Amino acid sequence: MYSDFFLLERDGAPVSRAERLALGDTSGRDEAWLRDTLFRNPAIVPVRDVDPSFGPLIPLCRELQTEAGRLDVAYINQYGRLTLVECKLWRNPEARRKVVAQVLDYARALSRWSYSDLQRQVSQATGRTGNVPFDLAKELIPDLDERRFVDETAAAMRQGRFLLLIAGDGIREDIHAMTELINRNAASGFSFGLVEVALYGLEDGGLAVQPRVVAKTQIIQRNIVVLRDGDHQFLGGEFAPEADLPRIGASASVTGNQLGESPKQAAYREWWKPVMEAPLDDPDQDPPKLFWPNHLRAALPVPNTWLLVYATNGGRGQLGVCTAGRAGADQALLQLLEPDRDEILAELPAGSAYRMFDSSNGYTYSLTRSADEFVDDDERRAWLAKTLNAFVNVFRPRINALGTEVLS
Repeated sequence: MYSDFFLLERDGAPVSRAERLALGDTSGRDEAWLRDTLFRNPAIVPVRDVDPSFGPLIPLCRELQTEAGRLDVAYINQYGRLTLVECKLWRNPEARRKVVAQVLDYARALSRWSYSDLQRQVSQATGRTGNVPFDLAKELIPDLDERRFVDETAAAMRQGRFLLLIAGDGIREDIHAMTELINRNAASGFSFGLVEVALYGLEDGGLAVQPRVVAKTQIIQRNIVVLRDGDHQFLGGEFAPEADLPRIGASASVTGNQLGESPKQAAYREWWKPVMEAPLDDPDQDPPKLFWPNHLRAALPVPNTWLLVYATNGGRGQLGVCTAGRAGADQALLQLLEPDRDEILAELPAGSAYRMFDSSNGYTYSLTRSADEFVDDDERRAWLAKTLNAFVNVFRPRINALGTEVLS
């Protein structure tokens, strides 16, 4: 917790108190104010404490338009590395999960850009013409070589080398939950930091700003998006080029999407989209991820464990939600939850069971329905989303109550 601090100007002079101010509650200091302040004063951003390779920061633009929305602040350095900052006042738990997902979406969008895309969007955001990113960098680095700068910037974007920062007030609670989202969603090489910005009012009417890094990651190395686990294939931000996707719900004639996926891939994702985007009661649960050939996974706080949401036979067979995991992690978790088994079954939706997996000696909590019990795909997906939400509400609180040693 921050306390007030005191200014000792000189011997014999009275002590001046600097009183902590609540960002967002005083003099119109809202998210827009924080965005503009950070943009005009890049020295406030503690880039050296997160990843010095992205400094020094050169303000690029505010409100950079991307396919994922408008990014609050973008900086660049002389080596073409971009720092992306999203400003947020933490008034509710839901905002935390959404802003983490948003900044990851910005990074994914920019990783698909060419340098021309960046130049065009920065020009639109600043109202300037020409090679604006280079011109802004050259103002601070006069001997900068344009060709090298353009090539290095394009390479950094293509490799996903970004510094992602979330800046706001009161970023002190649920740090584990927020970094859990980052660790599970990384699909490219980036650095990430949470920056708390504390404001102090001086007795003479001045304002002191104290930034503090409350969490950060090491650089997460880019990995191949296709991960194999038994017979399943993970479909994250990109699809495997040769992926043979099932005809689930939508026609293969559907056009591709902005992710660069093929028509079949786009159709598969479109069928699952209502389930992936359905609201969840728990603000710290990130949305489920898409897997081939028939399911989603919603990660639980324990590494290598998740809630599996499935629809077999192209959505015309069995539908269900169950606990699952890799390398026995889910079985170890179920052992820890064994004393609560009766309570868990009582809280899960009617018909849920604690049973042995069909293909192994492991156990699972599950609920299964036949697709024939529903009128159409909309009803099937609505049931899957509702059941997933119920499983999240039962398991996440119990896992969190087990203690932090279980979550590592």
